Amino acid sequence: MYEKLNDYDCTLNSYNSLKNKLPSLKTIISKKSFFLGFDGFIDSLYNVIQSRESLKKWIQMDYMKDFGKLIMDVAGSSAGINLYLKRMTSGGFTSNVCKALSMVGVKQIFLASAWGYPNIFDIFAPLASKNTVDVNSFANPGRTIGLEFNDGKIMLSDIDEILNINWNLIHERIGLDYLVKIFNMCDLIGMGYWATILQFEDILNHIIMDIIPLVKNPREKLLFLDLADVKRRTKKDLISFLKFIPKIEEKIPLLLSLNDQEAKDILIALKDVKLLSTKKKDLNELTDAGIYINETLNISYLVIHSPHFATITTKNKHFWITEGFTSKPRYTTSAGDHFNAGTVLGLACNLTPTEAIVMGNALTAVFVRTGKSPNFEELSQFIHKYMDYIKNDNPDFP
Repeated sequence: MYEKLNDYDCTLNSYNSLKNKLPSLKTIISKKSFFLGFDGFIDSLYNVIQSRESLKKWIQMDYMKDFGKLIMDVAGSSAGINLYLKRMTSGGFTSNVCKALSMVGVKQIFLASAWGYPNIFDIFAPLASKNTVDVNSFANPGRTIGLEFNDGKIMLSDIDEILNINWNLIHERIGLDYLVKIFNMCDLIGMGYWATILQFEDILNHIIMDIIPLVKNPREKLLFLDLADVKRRTKKDLISFLKFIPKIEEKIPLLLSLNDQEAKDILIALKDVKLLSTKKKDLNELTDAGIYINETLNISYLVIHSPHFATITTKNKHFWITEGFTSKPRYTTSAGDHFNAGTVLGLACNLTPTEAIVMGNALTAVFVRTGKSPNFEELSQFIHKYMDYIKNDNPDFP
């Protein structure tokens, strides 16, 4: 029998209630439409080779700490590191969230993305050609080399093309009329990543001031933001954006999703400028961190996720859900995007906050084990066995 890990743990009840809703959920999902903007990346995902015996026999470096030790040991000199290309794929916020939503069966996904301009790059063609995906590509993609380990990943990104994304470019190549039309049609509006699009706050401000007032019933929709690794930006920029967030909530319900490291960085930033009310000293313990952050932001949903758990905090409640963790993931890049896709989809389908988190956890759990976005049947299969995956560290699916 599953035992609660803390006072906020709703895992077992949420699993049971979501399982009972699965028979009707597929039909509900098939009626939902989403908008995603504004990035695009080409991802080359690698394993790091620790040593090689022959052409086909080599030992993989499994842990980031070993990679870090290697770098530290040769500091001041040089090192040669061999890589194994696992795959090259479309990536970034728009691509990864689109893959997850498309596979699970949503009605339509509209994108204003950096998938190539004036022509969409071939690597994005499998997504762009889907009947359920409508792409308006207005810029060229960035490029990322991802080094994947069992305990995390290192993302090395060339964002020169992404740096060109700004409101004037969106206004010129996408247009206000298009955005107003699509926002009116969609149940959910998703945008990422603040950390790589330097003009993200300005873009969002124009959307809030120029687009949302022309959208019917914005309080019945949901805006989802993913910041990505906030260490890429200055603390001044981060604090400015965090102060801007409550203005968004005034116009449209907001969900802000953070991974565990991003949550810690935001806690520290808020504490440094005395915006955090808590006197808690250990900010690395994230059991109740969402409560403290949302006391400052006061938004509809504040989500913190990690490979082991996720929490969701509303304006007056806080919940914890345990993840079906595996210590041997096959892929980690875009795991967070898959989690977010499942969570916001659940909320758009009127699941409870905790049921939505279970769905997000299940979707990402299948992805890290297979490297593929699950369809609805595969997602349902994992949800039915959710508690078994919590009990046993099983890297295989099905």
